[in-house]
Amino acid sequence: MQSLRRWALALLAVAFLILIEDPALLPLIAADSKPGATTVQWRLLRSLDMASGEAPAELKKIDNTIVRIAGYMVPLESDDQEEADEFLIVPIAGGCIHTPPPPPHQIVYCRMANKKKTKIAMFEPNWFEGKISINQTGSPFGAVSYQMSVANVQPYQSK
Repeated sequence: MQSLRRWALALLAVAFLILIEDPALLPLIAADSKPGATTVQWRLLRSLDMASGEAPAELKKIDNTIVRIAGYMVPLESDDQEEADEFLIVPIAGGCIHTPPPPPHQIVYCRMANKKKTKIAMFEPNWFEGKISINQTGSPFGAVSYQMSVANVQPYQSK
């Protein structure tokens, strides 16, 4: 039963990635962003040049701004916790856990704003909203290219 559940989650993750990554379906920055936040796609974050650290103009536009990004949470605290105030966001469910971590430009290091905590939901996609910055840092799972002060976490819902 556990194996079946994992396969179902993996299929959902693939479907989710197709939805958020297909260039024909969504632009790099969505036109229907929530007021006050720019909805950002993972393709834009991946445009950071890993060799030089150079960010293209479109990526620079979101540096130190309020964004909204869909992804999966990887908590940095104990597994027995139900809530976290520090975590990573990755584009694939379970990224960093039992597989090699994604490249640094596909990982966002997050802290909840105002010392709030949020429910841990590792295998469920969520919308994360907050101020993002292009800033190389380390994490227990490796290098990270972005940091975010997260103000709001909501379950992912497509239009």
